[in-house]
Amino acid sequence: MAQRGTNHVTSALVVLALLTGLGAASAWSAAPYSFDAPDQYLTPAEDYQRWADLAARHRSQSAAIDTCLDDAAACPDRLRGYREIVVQAQHLSALRKLTLVNRFINTRRWHIERSRHDDWRTLTDFLHQGGDCEDYAIAKYFALRQVGFAADDVRVGISWDFETHAHHAVTVVRIDDQVYFLDVDGSPRRNQTSYRLLFSINEIAIWDHVLPAHISEGERS
Repeated sequence: MAQRGTNHVTSALVVLALLTGLGAASAWSAAPYSFDAPDQYLTPAEDYQRWADLAARHRSQSAAIDTCLDDAAACPDRLRGYREIVVQAQHLSALRKLTLVNRFINTRRWHIERSRHDDWRTLTDFLHQGGDCEDYAIAKYFALRQVGFAADDVRVGISWDFETHAHHAVTVVRIDDQVYFLDVDGSPRRNQTSYRLLFSINEIAIWDHVLPAHISEGERS
């Protein structure tokens, strides 16, 4: 299996921890992942500048994607495979769309940037260059939005990976009240025990899944 976690995700975790007022060394406890927990809502997505910049870059590239989807002859090489996936997904069930997108993105090139300043890649840039775990998660997010998933049902999750002892990014998706986790390898997973979700983000908001050690589940509920 390819290396899952990267130190790059740590920068996102630290920024989000500062937004919550938690110290980077704060302990946390876990709760089952929920799309509907109002107490986990943190802040609008645009408050996190790195995500806002990423979303703006994606929007600026969307015209080329739309042109490609409308006309196969107008597709640059890096988008042709993506176009096939979007066209195939048109008449599939939500679960089959999820499986198709996950499998397609997982075939792309794994590439870890060595720079201290990590470049979060748009879907277009990822399809051209590959990327590391957060780039896979982001690419799946935007691809799922393209094939018809609502923003309310898809998030990029930042987690702690118990296997690699590092921060790791995954895509979290809801279909008919069932939660699926999309990792950099394998099929969509209903159940997972190898990592703990800390924060998640989509184009709408950021959610905090971290509970300070001094706040018990009973006190929070």
